[in-house]
Amino acid sequence: MESVVPIIAAILAGLVALFFGKKSLKKKSKSSSTPPKNLTADASRQTIQQTFEEQVSQIKKDTESKNPAQALADRGNARKRRK
Repeated sequence: MESVVPIIAAILAGLVALFFGKKSLKKKSKSSSTPPKNLTADASRQTIQQTFEEQVSQIKKDTESKNPAQALADRGNARKRRK
């Protein structure tokens, strides 16, 4: 009988800890809010999109020129030199 009491006490302590642990996890998950708006990232995205559109329009002009292969090759070589 004496050896059963510590086992029962350990089981009860474990159940109490489990109960309070689950309760605290539920509180943390409910308090999620939306992050603040990042104006710097929005400006960067807009600049990247604008640059992309300009490059696409320039490539489109190159493909409609008299010598599209040469124009595209020149563009590729210039890009390769910039890196």
